[in-house]
Amino acid sequence: MSEVSQLRIDATGPVDRDAALGTLAAHAVDGLHHVDTEKAELTRWIDIHGEPHPVAVRLDADGATVSTATHDEGINAEITRRVRHWFDLDTHLTPVNAHLGADPLFAEQVARRPGIRITRFHTPFEAAILTVLGQQVSLSAGRRFAARLVAAYGAHPPEGTPNSGLRCFPMPAVLAAAPIDEVRAAVGLTGVRARTVHEVAVLFAAAADHTVLPARDELRAVYGVGPWTVDYLAIRAGTDPDAFPMTDAVLRRTLSAVSPERDAVRVESWRPFRSYAASRLWAHSL
Repeated sequence: MSEVSQLRIDATGPVDRDAALGTLAAHAVDGLHHVDTEKAELTRWIDIHGEPHPVAVRLDADGATVSTATHDEGINAEITRRVRHWFDLDTHLTPVNAHLGADPLFAEQVARRPGIRITRFHTPFEAAILTVLGQQVSLSAGRRFAARLVAAYGAHPPEGTPNSGLRCFPMPAVLAAAPIDEVRAAVGLTGVRARTVHEVAVLFAAAADHTVLPARDELRAVYGVGPWTVDYLAIRAGTDPDAFPMTDAVLRRTLSAVSPERDAVRVESWRPFRSYAASRLWAHSL
């Protein structure tokens, strides 16, 4: 980037950048963002008040350094706020780690990797659409669907600007206005999945603030959205520290290998930090 601003964002405690980067890389979407695990850096475009801005986020053990292409203090303040939420940098992990570390399942991991936090999607809308695209298919298939969606409906940034090879994620109004059959054909979805994408877009487009995750009952009212999706989004798009998608394939597989007959009891013992327990189990699988 030329004429860059460097924003330093310190976390409230340690940051396990490998866990965050592993999550980012596992869910990377071609054309939307680029994850460089060697540099510990993510580059992409983000929308701020209707305008695209390129950012590069480099993670380290104490937080993140963000490069932006603007010196506007208001925009950089909003970018800082989003990065803090994105990588859960404001959470004090001491009580979380003390509680989860009391379980032998997490004791060694907590001692060795105290900085595992929740790595969220950039925005709730992006999270909801990408999660719907990934329902009941492999991770690679979900990423292919997402790449096609971004290619078909993502906004082109200005030519000659940083990250010009990437696109912005489609805005809710754009996907809400697209005919369902058009989305189905462009992305390669079933009619059912295309309808869910449409209804999610309509829900966010109609919201007073589409940067906030809708309430659980609003999400559950969307055709094709079930309990797993709602719990998953509560962790990776919202602020709920105590959600746990029990039917998640990775979580079930990890738990079954450890305590197949005590899953429910064990999960209940992790309250009120089940979202962080899920994040630790996901990190264990990467």
